[in-house]
Amino acid sequence: MPKLSARNLIRAVRLAAGLVLVAATTWIAFAEVHANALIAGFAYMLIVLIVAARWGLIESLLTSVAAVLCLNYFFLPPVGSLTIADPLNWVALFAFMMTAVTASQLSASARSRAAEAQARRAEVEQLYQVSLSLLRMDAARSPGLQIAEKLKEQLGFESVLFCDSSSGEVSTAGDERKLIPLDALRSAAKGDAVWRTIRTAAADSAELDSAELVIFPVAFGTTLLGSICTVGASLSDRALQALANLAASALEHSRQQIALGRLEVARENERLRGVLLDALAHEFLTPLTSIKSAISTVRAEYSHDEEESEFLAVIEEESDKLGEMINETTDMARIEPGHPRIRRRRTHVATLIRSGAQHLKNLLGGRPLLIDIPEGIPEVEADPELVELAIRQLIGNAIKYSPPETAIEVRAACAEGLIEVEVRDHGAGVPDDELDSIFDRFYRGKKVKEAIAGTGMGLSIARDIVEAHGGAMWAANAAEGGGCFFLTLPVALAENIHEEPEHSDCR
Repeated sequence: MPKLSARNLIRAVRLAAGLVLVAATTWIAFAEVHANALIAGFAYMLIVLIVAARWGLIESLLTSVAAVLCLNYFFLPPVGSLTIADPLNWVALFAFMMTAVTASQLSASARSRAAEAQARRAEVEQLYQVSLSLLRMDAARSPGLQIAEKLKEQLGFESVLFCDSSSGEVSTAGDERKLIPLDALRSAAKGDAVWRTIRTAAADSAELDSAELVIFPVAFGTTLLGSICTVGASLSDRALQALANLAASALEHSRQQIALGRLEVARENERLRGVLLDALAHEFLTPLTSIKSAISTVRAEYSHDEEESEFLAVIEEESDKLGEMINETTDMARIEPGHPRIRRRRTHVATLIRSGAQHLKNLLGGRPLLIDIPEGIPEVEADPELVELAIRQLIGNAIKYSPPETAIEVRAACAEGLIEVEVRDHGAGVPDDELDSIFDRFYRGKKVKEAIAGTGMGLSIARDIVEAHGGAMWAANAAEGGGCFFLTLPVALAENIHEEPEHSDCR
């Protein structure tokens, strides 16, 4: 004889208890107190309501049938018979049955809602523990793997998988033998909706039981971060959504922490770079100063023939050039990508243009440099060293990419509160599809990167400097040929100018 399950055994005991209550009530009402049919009916109704409220629909229905039969047999005429003489008694019996059924259903519904509320409360408590656990993730380990591990540990899943949207990598916590549809997991990581199914183990994997499998995406706002697959325990849709939000918040927090760590490393590297370049500049300038001093002494204190004087002049000139390169390197050390550190003061653009041209006289190699700057052009509030460096970059770029016999033209004008500087060459110009790209760091033109030496940093540095001053830089091709590079700088505000120029052509 097969054994009864625990659930069936409990139900059998309850059914027997209902019948015992009806029998006890019948014996008391009929044999002891000799109650009439009305009092007996109320007693039976009370028993049915108690059974319905305490145990459920099946138990209360059986109790109702037994109560109706006892009421009919012992209290309704003819007594001792299951025949009802008065038709109105049929109405009473029907009402009795309907009351029992209704009470059972209401009781079952109330118990179901209570059980559901208890389950939701348990889910909220579990999600709270999950949130605390996710806040303590180790920054040195994979966040996806940690999320899978913590969900399995806190919520009692058989296994949990996380798929990263950017890399497609799947992290697994739990039983890896489960037959997980990885294609569906990766599909959800790309934006598919929540879905669930009941997975049955393969026929050749008898040791694997059927388990509920849920796959859902994880997104922070509109940014999709990945997807999660859970196997085993069942959660409500609201709990799944809350779980997805917690995982997304943990991932975003982890990524922000990583970004902050990289930012701190970058800042420290930048500080070390500045210290290193300053130290190198000092170490280079010290012997260079001694060299220049020695050359000046030799030229002044000793007589030389014409050829020796030319050699000494070349050494002195190249020493000056090396000193300028060291100073320029020190200036560039103050420039971060997109964020140069500037020290503003009033200055004339004309002075900066002429000073930059003077620094490039050896690079010009005798080619014409035409400078056109109107008289009385207003001053700008800028960092003179950095703006001069930007202008030198534009002039040097024009020299590098134009034929040796052609002129370089530099113009300045003022309009609408801006000083505009134009540097024009008579070379091949810039391809239209590269007019924006040439300002990117390390970008070299496709046609010239093999023929002309360079790093691709000059124009990017110049643009960073100009934009940090509130200006703009762009390039264009002249109609008659050649490239034109423009930069603008805001005119110094009136309250910052203590001496107004006698004449200004800025309109």
